[in-house]
Amino acid sequence: MLRLSQPDISDMPTTQPPLNDLAHVFSRAFFHDPLFEYFFADPSQRQALAFFTFRFLVAHARHNGQVDTTPQPVDDHNSLNGAAVWLPSSAIEHSVIDMLRFGAVRALFKQGPGAIKRQMVAADAMQAVHHRVLTTPHMYLLLLGIDPSQQGRGLSTPLLQPSLDLFDQQGLPCYLDTHNPNNVSLYQRFGFEVVHEGDIPGTSVQHWAMLRQCKSRA
Repeated sequence: MLRLSQPDISDMPTTQPPLNDLAHVFSRAFFHDPLFEYFFADPSQRQALAFFTFRFLVAHARHNGQVDTTPQPVDDHNSLNGAAVWLPSSAIEHSVIDMLRFGAVRALFKQGPGAIKRQMVAADAMQAVHHRVLTTPHMYLLLLGIDPSQQGRGLSTPLLQPSLDLFDQQGLPCYLDTHNPNNVSLYQRFGFEVVHEGDIPGTSVQHWAMLRQCKSRA
């Protein structure tokens, strides 16, 4: 198992939006994501089932990393409209204790073993690429999601740029995975470059791994 030293995240702003609200935003934002279409093929169940995956991922990240949010009115309510979830490279892998603590058992019960297996196979494939591409301390953009009703309003910048600036100050590169071709150009605007492109083995789901080198301070 690859073990990397823990980057300093002590200077990051702390936000604690409701966990379920975050999971719901991500389950809506990723409804048409090719990877989640593969995980949960039935569109009538996808959002409800994906909720448990995102709840687990965000619960783990809130304990081990950073969740950045930009609250804005959604449907005339002052609701959460999007979030970016970051993990330090030392906290990317999930231990058995993590799975028990943050809701993996509940996800198994709700989603069934087939969906869990699909997620584990995809996660293993992405992790293999990740470990091959980058072995020094860095930050991992686990999730970026914006409520569909708020997409196209430029919210990616306030969600990403403050943390990217902080990681530059700390000398940390950043890494991410995406499976939506529309996201590649978005992340390129923030300085990420494609370092791997291919299919998740055994599927037709495309996978892009992207790396952003630390920007030197002037």
